[in-house]
Amino acid sequence: MGDSAFEALWKNVLDEWDEERRHGAFLEHCEATDQLAEAAARYRGMKGDRDRSGLAEKRLAFVAIVALAKLEATRSQPPRARRNSNLILAASFGFAALGLLAYLLVSR
Repeated sequence: MGDSAFEALWKNVLDEWDEERRHGAFLEHCEATDQLAEAAARYRGMKGDRDRSGLAEKRLAFVAIVALAKLEATRSQPPRARRNSNLILAASFGFAALGLLAYLLVSR
């Protein structure tokens, strides 16, 4: 599913697993190209490897943090129109109640 740069960077990670900058380059590419889910899948697959599982879990946690941060950054505020329509509805009921009260007082 990944592009050729993705595959090449992942191969570099596998070839030099303990090299921090290999992971960094791979994850930077994944973030820039919106392939964090694929990166997570690759690291999740490495959790079964006894020698690589510790670092794989750390990288998987990092991917989750980056993905959540990206989601938070794109989150939009709730629309204001709904709050305004509720205010108008409440005001209408209030005026109707005042009108009914005034009618009842005048008609006595």
